[in-house]
Amino acid sequence: MNIYLIHGDNSIASYERLQQYLDKSRSRGWEITNIENNNQNIIDIFRSNNLFNNKRIIVIRKYNLIDNKVLDYIKDIKDELELIIYHDNIIPVTFMKKLTAVKKNEIFRLSKYLWKFIDSFYPGNVKDCLFNFHESLNSDPVELVFFLLVGQLKDIFLVLHTDTPLPYPPWRLQKLKRMADRYGKEKIKETIDDLADIDIKVKTSSTNLKDELDLFIVRKLK
Repeated sequence: MNIYLIHGDNSIASYERLQQYLDKSRSRGWEITNIENNNQNIIDIFRSNNLFNNKRIIVIRKYNLIDNKVLDYIKDIKDELELIIYHDNIIPVTFMKKLTAVKKNEIFRLSKYLWKFIDSFYPGNVKDCLFNFHESLNSDPVELVFFLLVGQLKDIFLVLHTDTPLPYPPWRLQKLKRMADRYGKEKIKETIDDLADIDIKVKTSSTNLKDELDLFIVRKLK
């Protein structure tokens, strides 16, 4: 058995890679089995035989569906099958060390400039924000950049408007609180509303998302 790992915080790129594997398997007539939740008995799936004796490929779509019992079973498999372990974030090294027969480990990472862009997106920081945005786009899809930016702003909004602590580690909460101080309640709401308008505009016209974000940063963050 061969094991392939496909993972990373660039979930768009990792998912596209997974689809490439699956498309290739279908073209070869392989039998594909997806394991997506804890309701499926993974060991029973490995033990089952296919009707036409085709080559099998099993896809486990979250590494943490694999417990120690399954790990022990996988180590002893001698069958001619392919196992893909897909995860929409980075698989911990401690888990990977427990695997044997890993033929390929593909990690899809977001660039450091994407996170720098997210952290630099606040009023009065146009120059740094624009630089990080353009550098990020050299390797990160603009749609993903936009998605993560909106998520960050929504977290800042919650910090400013609710008393319920967010389920993040202390360092992350401190960073959000510093960003919240830079915005204030009215500014963060205005920013989110403006980005929502950009999203609608891009989806309903031929407007380019990159160009819209460029203009937004120059006009709104000055």
